[in-house]
Amino acid sequence: MEDQQHISGKIHRLELDNFKSYEGHQTIGPFYDFTAIIGPNGAGKSNLMDAISFVLGVRTAQLRGAKLLDFIYAIDDRDKEQKGRRAHVKLVYQLLDGSEITFTRSISSAGGSEYRIGDRVVNWDEYNAKLRSLGILVKARNFLVFQGDVESIASKNPKELSALFEQISGSEDYKRQYEELEVQKAEADEKAVLAHQRRKAIIAEKKQKKLQKEEAEKHIKLQEQLDVSSKCILMLSTNLGIVSIPPPQKSLKQEHFLWQLLNIQKDIEKANKDLDVEESSRKDIVDELDNYQAEANKKKKEKAGYLKEIGQCERRISDKKNKLDSVNYLSSDAIIFDLLLCWFGYFHAHLHWLMR
Repeated sequence: MEDQQHISGKIHRLELDNFKSYEGHQTIGPFYDFTAIIGPNGAGKSNLMDAISFVLGVRTAQLRGAKLLDFIYAIDDRDKEQKGRRAHVKLVYQLLDGSEITFTRSISSAGGSEYRIGDRVVNWDEYNAKLRSLGILVKARNFLVFQGDVESIASKNPKELSALFEQISGSEDYKRQYEELEVQKAEADEKAVLAHQRRKAIIAEKKQKKLQKEEAEKHIKLQEQLDVSSKCILMLSTNLGIVSIPPPQKSLKQEHFLWQLLNIQKDIEKANKDLDVEESSRKDIVDELDNYQAEANKKKKEKAGYLKEIGQCERRISDKKNKLDSVNYLSSDAIIFDLLLCWFGYFHAHLHWLMR
């Protein structure tokens, strides 16, 4: 997995236009390092959370609404039936150098979404990619701690916590690629085995052809010696006046061995070529297999790191529970606040680790 460098910053202000309970154009902010939103029930505190989630691309089902048109300000059903109703939320994100980036999500009169970065209209993929570059993961919802999140995380089992860490770290996006690499690795292993078996067969065939060649060469050498001996006998007989003996004709057996030797030589050359091809193919497969193995080892190390974090998280949660049991005079509000601080510290440390 490639390391992603995130740019640090913070939400500077929000600009809402006819979003939920906010009528007309409203500016909320600027926000500071620590800002408390207070007010009575129905004042719009939760709608402010919804506005932040909405502009950062959270799905409609998670924003307490059935459809996007429900988020447009309306006093009664008559207002909801009016045509041309629109709404938008603009988030001004301030970087450490003081520069600003604006993200705007609008609701059209037809109930669709429009995304803008600055004044430029973009599609969702580009919008989401820009948020990811800032360390804002929409799927993991790592930018807000919603009501019930602390209790929900504390009650998760190790497998569910591992899945949560994969979402927050972004490694979940590589799950499909990892599974495809696993399939390719299995195919490469199978090809490597077949290539090795084929190589052994070619080597055995080459050895057999070599023995046949040596036998044929030995026979031809003996035949040549026989021809030389026959010529010597003929010359000697001529000098002594003995009736000449016709030289022996090349036998059919000799012709057969020569033809067999030629074919053996051709087979050996073909076997050598096949062996070179198989060696090259095997080398490619082995290199590919090494790459897959390195990738698999890397994923195993990452998984071990996540499991270690899960264990540490469980121990911290257990320590907090033991502490809460011993201090039984704390009110329920104080307990929830303590758990929230625990989760906030862990989440901040984990997010800092991700952005290194």
